[in-house]
Amino acid sequence: MFADLLDIVIPHTCVACKTPISSYNSGICTSCCTKLQVLCRGQDLELRKRLTTKAHLFDGGLALLYFEQNGVSQRLIHHIKYHHGKDLAITWGKFLGNVLVAAQMEMEIDFNNCVLIPIPMHRKKRRKRGYNPPLYIARGIQEVLGLRSSIEPDILVRTKHLKSQTSADFHLRFERLVNSFQLQNEIPIQGSIILIDDVITSTSTLQHCAQVLRKSYTLKIYAVALAFSA
Repeated sequence: MFADLLDIVIPHTCVACKTPISSYNSGICTSCCTKLQVLCRGQDLELRKRLTTKAHLFDGGLALLYFEQNGVSQRLIHHIKYHHGKDLAITWGKFLGNVLVAAQMEMEIDFNNCVLIPIPMHRKKRRKRGYNPPLYIARGIQEVLGLRSSIEPDILVRTKHLKSQTSADFHLRFERLVNSFQLQNEIPIQGSIILIDDVITSTSTLQHCAQVLRKSYTLKIYAVALAFSA
């Protein structure tokens, strides 16, 4: 009843097209849902190529959606990143968690005692945005995996504050990120390590995080995100 009352007082609208929707849930209307390009089983040939060329760092990875410029997926991700979309981050994290579970056999993921590590955000950017989206995506994933997983947001810390990297090519992104991450707390880990981001692009951020983790851990490391930008 309280939710219905809120819908009357504060009508929900689709984050992509601004059409009124009766229930917020996924944040997008039925029409916009049909426009989303979902990766089959979270896999994509280009995504697989970008991760497997760094086989010494990653044992696999996946993403839920294609990130389309000016498309529904971009509006959804931008709402999560820039408009305090904590609830949406958790909801879509659940969707991502279900894809992860479906890929367990193929990717040989050990979910028992697995650790979810959200890509850390520099304190200046976190103060500006109010929260770190990958942390809330991780919370959604954990709701699916249950007690066999734990979220460890303090293992890695981001030490270098950079401006947006969207216009930089892969090599420039990679060079700018050198020494941007450090291992802050080395804790015992028995299961797989799952690195979580909102969007996978060049994989440079994930690579630098994985490089830091590889100095202390020999476990399997997987990279997952809500969207993949080809």
